[in-house]
Amino acid sequence: MTGRRTALAASFATLLLFFAIVPVSAQEIQEVSFNEAVHIALDRNVTIKRAQNSLTLQAITVRSERADFYPNLNFSSGASRNFGLQFDQTTGTLETTSTDGFNYSASTGISLFSGFSNVATLASARALLDAQEFTLERTKQNIVFSVIRNYLNVILSEESIRIQQENVQAQRGLLEQIEEFVRVGSRAISDQYQQQAILANSELILLNAESSYQTNMTRLIQVLQLDPLGEYRFLAPNADELPLIISTFDPEAMLLGAFENRVDLRAQKYVIDAAEQGIRVAKSGHLPSLSFSASMGSSYSSARTDNFNSQLSDNRSERLGFNLSIPLFNRYNVKRGVESSKVQFSNAQLDLENAEQNVAIEVRQAYLDYLSAVKRLDVTETSLRAANQALRVEQERYDVGASTLVELTQSRSQFVNAASQRAQAIFQFHFQHRLIDYYQGTLDPNQPLFN
Repeated sequence: MTGRRTALAASFATLLLFFAIVPVSAQEIQEVSFNEAVHIALDRNVTIKRAQNSLTLQAITVRSERADFYPNLNFSSGASRNFGLQFDQTTGTLETTSTDGFNYSASTGISLFSGFSNVATLASARALLDAQEFTLERTKQNIVFSVIRNYLNVILSEESIRIQQENVQAQRGLLEQIEEFVRVGSRAISDQYQQQAILANSELILLNAESSYQTNMTRLIQVLQLDPLGEYRFLAPNADELPLIISTFDPEAMLLGAFENRVDLRAQKYVIDAAEQGIRVAKSGHLPSLSFSASMGSSYSSARTDNFNSQLSDNRSERLGFNLSIPLFNRYNVKRGVESSKVQFSNAQLDLENAEQNVAIEVRQAYLDYLSAVKRLDVTETSLRAANQALRVEQERYDVGASTLVELTQSRSQFVNAASQRAQAIFQFHFQHRLIDYYQGTLDPNQPLFN
């Protein structure tokens, strides 16, 4: 019996170990291209959704302000029953009885003149609606640009991992070569120890590159509002396979194009228009207002002897009226409102001036950074070619004993750095090209990342 229990326990332990080691189902890795990432961000990003909600709210405000020009219409009706002592005019006595009553009324009113307040308020709401539409468009451009930046960071991190993996593989191969040299006595044991330390450091650099890749991946997932627990692979070509098409830009034309195309500048201009209408709204407090109203109604009481229809016809009343209101003194409230509106209008103009200044600086810096990126392409290409040749020569010299391990290590370190700088230069070149589109306000979400 004890042996059987032991066998069952062993079987159960083996089963638990099996399920602990073998995963129940492997999570599928979702591959995402750049265009797919952009469409996901435009569809899911919370900032865009909030901007869309703000646009919807402003459209509701416009409809509400437009409705102020329409007349209102009200209808009311009531029925009642009264109990108690009442005077009977026929017998001249007080009697306990009940009477029924019914009444109805309908009324309408419309503002004929409000000192142009309703006109200015509607114009202000429409201007803010246009501003919100351009704000939504710029928000989408901001999100697309954020996708570009984070997507490139992921690609660059992945390229760095590839370079460091090749370096680790080369360092491991060199260690095997040195171990063989030490075994036959052609190299000192110190070279082997030194190479082991170099390999360990290379593996540490690779580990840091992998950590940086995961960090950049997390940031991109956050921008795209993807499932944080999902597994993703963002597709990109090899840096050496990317086309490098150099464009020529005119800084003055770039600046004029930015002032014309930047939707955030257009949005601010509509904000200025709304603030100007706010001054008109405030000044309307100095002007008289005129409104028209009309009403009609009738009533019925069972205490009277005539019938229901006769009473409704006889008791019918109608009213037409005009109401003129002339402000004489309002404790300077209108004056303060006008002054406050003028300050808001001035601040809106200052915001536009500041925005235009920032746009000019951004465009200028983007142009200079693009020129630097173009120059960096040439420099890194020359540097990588020279570092590759130097490494090959240094490796041959070390193989025949004409070079030291220190010299070979330095040469390989220069080659790895040159390869990394070359990859960064290529991706940075494409990033700077899209950066110019972004600051000029011409960023197209449907345009591929690499032309």
